[in-house]
Amino acid sequence: MPVDRRTTIKWMLAASAALQAPSLSFADVAAKAASAGYGKDPRLTVDYKPGDLWPLTLSAAQRKAASVLCDLVIPAEGDVPAASAFGVVDFIDEWISSPYDTGGSDRATIVEGLNWLDDFSRSKFGAEFAGASATQRTSLCDELIASPVKAGLEKPGAFFLRFRDLTAVGFFTTPIGMKDLGYRGNVPLASYDGPPKEVLEKIGMA
Repeated sequence: MPVDRRTTIKWMLAASAALQAPSLSFADVAAKAASAGYGKDPRLTVDYKPGDLWPLTLSAAQRKAASVLCDLVIPAEGDVPAASAFGVVDFIDEWISSPYDTGGSDRATIVEGLNWLDDFSRSKFGAEFAGASATQRTSLCDELIASPVKAGLEKPGAFFLRFRDLTAVGFFTTPIGMKDLGYRGNVPLASYDGPPKEVLEKIGMA
């Protein structure tokens, strides 16, 4: 299910902290935008359409492969759907398409990795990654996370690890993902009756 761009841009900015990237204050981003020549920082109250800010990167084939890979990283479990159902692919596409160093630096890794998945799957299984069987897809990913990684698979292995991180951050920063983790957020964990009486007496408020 596609997610509107305003939502994914907010999501992308919030996720930068979870990915241990530098924080993106709007003042800093705007200053950098002006010096780098890629336009103004997005207004997060505006409904953006493709091309209004920066063009998205992933092709239809790459999005298809990314959706399947997302769901291998975080499959459906119980009544919680798999990662792609929550727009994680939209988040990843926005992340790698942005002109900011935090996300744009991942662009080549993700694009080349998704292309490699399809090429390797076709050569090994006779079908692109999304068209391979579940067993074949799993076996391919197992090769990428093997320790040590086979010679020649170091770069695809690095892609898989980065894609896994982006998928996890994307999923677990959604409301359903945080609920799945048991994260309560900024809510009181117990009833609070106010400061103790002795404290109020000490500051003259009892």
